[in-house]
Amino acid sequence: MKTNGQIIQKSTIVTPMDQTALTYEQVEAFMAMAYESTAFLKGIRTIVRKSAKGTIDKIGVTGRNLRSKVENLMATNTAAPTFPQVPYAVAPVVLPFEITEEFIRQTNRVRGQNAEEIILAAMTKNYADNMQDLGFNGDTATANTDPDYDFLKINDGWLKLAKTKGNYVDWATLPAEKKLGIFFELERSIPTRLRTGGVFKYFMHPNTFSERLQKLAEKDTSASIQIQIMGAQKTINSYDVEEVPHIPEGKVLFTYHQNFALVNTYDMQIRKTTEGKEAIYADKRFYAIHSDSDSIFEEPAAVSFVEGVTF
Repeated sequence: MKTNGQIIQKSTIVTPMDQTALTYEQVEAFMAMAYESTAFLKGIRTIVRKSAKGTIDKIGVTGRNLRSKVENLMATNTAAPTFPQVPYAVAPVVLPFEITEEFIRQTNRVRGQNAEEIILAAMTKNYADNMQDLGFNGDTATANTDPDYDFLKINDGWLKLAKTKGNYVDWATLPAEKKLGIFFELERSIPTRLRTGGVFKYFMHPNTFSERLQKLAEKDTSASIQIQIMGAQKTINSYDVEEVPHIPEGKVLFTYHQNFALVNTYDMQIRKTTEGKEAIYADKRFYAIHSDSDSIFEEPAAVSFVEGVTF
């Protein structure tokens, strides 16, 4: 399976009268920049499929299948592989933006800069930020009164999947002593056989990790705590901590990085037009980034999740 750093997507579609928005090489650079924009996106998987709906198939063999060998007798416990499936359903999305010709002219005249390149770079970062935000917080059940309804309703994200498909630890019902050891609870909630799937980490908002350090510092002035406060290491129970701003405070995921996956069904398209009545009257260039995606866990059972954590 390829990681995002290995995925190359290239496709550019434009109106007949226009020059291409980006060359194939520039689209590759766009995708590389998008996936390099955040530390989190660098480590997830991208899975390309032809169908908009389907399943990701896996193969596994588990159980205590060894038996004593008896001469001239055939074993009767022949193990059969299992084929667990993870469903996906991608949602098409578009990121439109525009640039005024006056801004392009002024930027070139005053600063000697190519405004179009600058804006495209900014839109690349915004696209990556939106991918990561929706990847975590998407929820098709979002109320239409929510100010971010149009964004959040697109698809279910990793946080919702972790709560409904993973190993959910209910903070509200935990006794006080288990709340103190919540990170041990998250670790133990995952079946032991699945902990070898990758290098596990705790994923949380930077403030959640900061609040934990503050509480530890108030109780413990040892050198090990001071090292963490100084930023020399970010670990909990010997597991690395990945700080992700798009995870709401108080929510913590425990899994391995490449368990996060984005499913796509076609190459990205970046379209541009400088023609048409709107472009002429408004003196603008119009752009649209077209793609589709769905957020899944390749192994939902290897995820544990808690929300509402306080220290």
